[in-house]
Amino acid sequence: MANNRLSDLIHILVFIHTHEHQKSTSALIASSINTNPSLTRRMMGQLRKASLLETTQGTAAPRLTKAPGEITLFEIYLATQPKEPLLKVDHNTSKKCVIGNSMPHVLNKYYLEVQRAAEARMQQITLQDIITDVKSNIESQQPKTGTTTNPKSSLTF
Repeated sequence: MANNRLSDLIHILVFIHTHEHQKSTSALIASSINTNPSLTRRMMGQLRKASLLETTQGTAAPRLTKAPGEITLFEIYLATQPKEPLLKVDHNTSKKCVIGNSMPHVLNKYYLEVQRAAEARMQQITLQDIITDVKSNIESQQPKTGTTTNPKSSLTF
């Protein structure tokens, strides 16, 4: 089963950056992620622990600790405190079957290659890349009225 924590942590950082001049309560952020404020505060705690986010108790003004172009997807991934690799080999295979006995060893080699490649790519992708793509996606969904900005939108990029 896939874990969506990385997506949620990225979502939080993008939300905070795009609302940097507005109040960003855990309830407001939670509503964007479609979760509850308590879980959002715990995830923000992970980002604080990873030195990616600064918060001040009693204020609704979280801030990124670095510019979005200096925060990599890999740093955010590490904030999830991964205890297992992206792909997990099933070691509960039949030792009596030659294929069952071989599969964990063979797959582990390939899964490690995938892990290394994914981590290397995550080090190349910045939060700014994601913010730029989110902005582009939002703009592409706006009605075509001769302008690419929504006057009702309070987002700043």
